Amino acid sequence: MNTRTLAAALVGATLFGLTAAQAAPKPKAKQAGAVTVTVTNSRKADLVQLEAAKSGSPDWKEVLGPLKSGKQASAKLPQASDCRFDLRGTFDDGQSTDASGINVCADKTLNLTD
Repeated sequence: MNTRTLAAALVGATLFGLTAAQAAPKPKAKQAGAVTVTVTNSRKADLVQLEAAKSGSPDWKEVLGPLKSGKQASAKLPQASDCRFDLRGTFDDGQSTDASGINVCADKTLNLTD
């Protein structure tokens, strides 16, 4: 009787352990496919934010926050299959800039100008 109880407990523990291992969430993948772009703000106005979306996508994401005039910063963009992004920058003087279909893999620099 004790042998059956012990065997049932071991089977139950083993099944529970397998179920718990299968149900454990997977760790988030690192941004292995990220492309780092150097952004230079050559405008007289400060950049408020830079947003990016895969070319043609409506899903805009902020990739860079405030950047003073004359300064540089790095922005990380998730690598798209064709490396093409639409970019939108807004500035503290109320102006904005838009660029479509930029290949960030070919040229890893972005110079914001007046």
